[in-house]
Amino acid sequence: MNLPTTNQKSAEYKVPSTESNKPQPRPQANVTKPTNASPIVNSIRRDTSGSVPATRPAPSGAAPMQGNLSIDFSNKNKPGTGRDAVDRTSIQRHQYNNRRPQKRDAGITSEAFLRHRDEVKQVRVQDFTKLIKKDEVPLRIIPLGGMEQVGINCTILEYKNDIIIIDAGIEFATPEMHGVDYMIPDINYLTKKKKNIRGILITHGHLDHIGALKHILPELDFPMIYVSPLSLGLIRKSMDEKDNKQLKYKIVDPDMDILKLGVFTVEIFRVNHNIPESMGFAIHSPKGLIVTAGDYKIDHTPAIDKPADIGKMSRIGQEGVRLFMGESTNAAKPGHSISEKIIGQNLDSIIRDCKKRIIVSTFASNIGRVMQLIDSAVKYNRVVFLAGRSMINNVKLCQELGYIKVPPQMIRPIGPDVEQMPDERIMIICTGSQGEEFSALVRMSTNTYKDFSLSPTDVVLLSSHTIPGNEKPVIDMINDLIHLKVEIIDDNDLDVHSSGHGKQEDIKMMMAMFKPEYYAPIYGDTFMRHANKKIAISMGISDENIMMPEENGQIIELYDNVVITSDKKIKLDIVMIDGKGQGHMSGEYVMKARGIMAEDGVVALIFKVDTKTKELVGNIQIESRGFVYSGEVKSIHTQIVEFARAKYNGNQKKGMDIKDNLRQIKEELGEFVAKIIGRVPMLMPMFVYINKDPKGIAGDITQDEAILGMTLEEQGYND
Repeated sequence: MNLPTTNQKSAEYKVPSTESNKPQPRPQANVTKPTNASPIVNSIRRDTSGSVPATRPAPSGAAPMQGNLSIDFSNKNKPGTGRDAVDRTSIQRHQYNNRRPQKRDAGITSEAFLRHRDEVKQVRVQDFTKLIKKDEVPLRIIPLGGMEQVGINCTILEYKNDIIIIDAGIEFATPEMHGVDYMIPDINYLTKKKKNIRGILITHGHLDHIGALKHILPELDFPMIYVSPLSLGLIRKSMDEKDNKQLKYKIVDPDMDILKLGVFTVEIFRVNHNIPESMGFAIHSPKGLIVTAGDYKIDHTPAIDKPADIGKMSRIGQEGVRLFMGESTNAAKPGHSISEKIIGQNLDSIIRDCKKRIIVSTFASNIGRVMQLIDSAVKYNRVVFLAGRSMINNVKLCQELGYIKVPPQMIRPIGPDVEQMPDERIMIICTGSQGEEFSALVRMSTNTYKDFSLSPTDVVLLSSHTIPGNEKPVIDMINDLIHLKVEIIDDNDLDVHSSGHGKQEDIKMMMAMFKPEYYAPIYGDTFMRHANKKIAISMGISDENIMMPEENGQIIELYDNVVITSDKKIKLDIVMIDGKGQGHMSGEYVMKARGIMAEDGVVALIFKVDTKTKELVGNIQIESRGFVYSGEVKSIHTQIVEFARAKYNGNQKKGMDIKDNLRQIKEELGEFVAKIIGRVPMLMPMFVYINKDPKGIAGDITQDEAILGMTLEEQGYND
């Protein structure tokens, strides 16, 4: 797929590229695992010398942006220039620094001591607001998501009339959010200021960073997005044809390009994740240098991507980073994340030694892993069959962009021909690693997948970790696979998965390179961010210099002399996507109603009312779903109808309005049903007018009233 750049111009500048540190060869890891693993795994332990595909260069994408401006960054990050400029560093030392030599604190780590031994020691200030100049306008960092969850990653940087946005992702709904597919950021704040948006920076192509773009771009009048070729392809595939025509984008090269977006000047640097072309941004602003690395891990030997630009990141750190925003996903896990090269070698060995059909389940978004699997399969003359819509779409995109270069006949969607090939020539890559209800592997585990059935001679390889919250569906799926007597290989047998998120030592290394004055743990649940905070303190960053917004919408403010987590917040709501529908959590009865129906069922009562006398005509009709068991239906339905009829007739004789009558019946009927069965279903009393007058509708009843009953709000469901 050709991805031409748009004709719209932005300010870009060409600077000399920074040489990356070339990774040194690493010795082959000795994998020690329990002796009761599968024969295939045992054979791998005896021979782990299987080769892996050579690291491939990233696709060229579009032509690099050109420019001729030379930028001197030596003074770039000092807030204020000219006659009235004030050196922020000197002010800090004058007001709350102590220049006496430090003695090593026994509680500080060695790396933190080496880093800070020549730095000045900060003295705590009781009121940081005293360091703010009169009428000073701060730079505001507003997280629209990512501070309370893994997902909805979206951050605003705003200074006066200039706004840039970093990512716009989704969070998948939890089981208790009945019928909701996912949530997106609440952009109400941005819609009021869309003329100030200078661009959206995209770190990488995972849905928790790009999945909301198809929803928010139209509402923001399609601001320019700055993006890599692969991320752009994934964004375009998620959007419909109409919105694709309006999409404005600029493909960027991290090794060459610098962006000028209003008052912000943005450098780009390569990081490693489990998807190619992941990037971080160094944002030079009037209040100092702000860095975000997106999702990352330190991988000196990535399997399918260029190594992270350690040299460039170190150079940025030497310039003086005011604030570093670092991800927290694996901050509670000790050690380093395993290199993708090691994972690739283990997968390659399994594929080499196995003579059976191999079914591999992994995340469709883990494009790097999928590429390694395809390379190894083709090397050992296996045909790759793809199962799962997202898996098929992502592989097709990688083929179009040149990331996957294999003979066309070696990759195909799964079909009847899979049963016609010899076992040793078949590998299936499918979705379903998290036990999703309708995913490919779950359907295979229950023998409900069209055109393919598992057999006891098959090997199922689970190349993923279980996401917290998905344990039950994953266990159920594995139980079903065991009943089919297939051989299962997972991460407990051999390292066949590595997270794309850095663990504690990766986070420490990133902090050591950037040497930030202030640090903000982002992207994660509260416990993850607090674990990240502990790492920062161990690296010598003081508690006061760690920004910890308690919730999404709480603002971080950067002033000349201080950075604070403000008490100011913008009001955010949970925006839910349900099929093609979109709604807000607050003020919506939909989610509450779905919860009641899921737990206690629903009962509908239809009162047929004479248009003239308002008396009941015939019997009250009752329908229920999910309410009581079949043996109890007749008895309980009869009691409910008799109770409702008696209440209606009594209130009608008192002259009560029909809508007030039904509203009162609903309240009293709930208490009545609770006494019978111990719970209250959703009760839906409705009425229809029966017209006995052949001349038309009698009285003051409108045509609509003759057809429609009461709304949910009129029934009292709006509270």
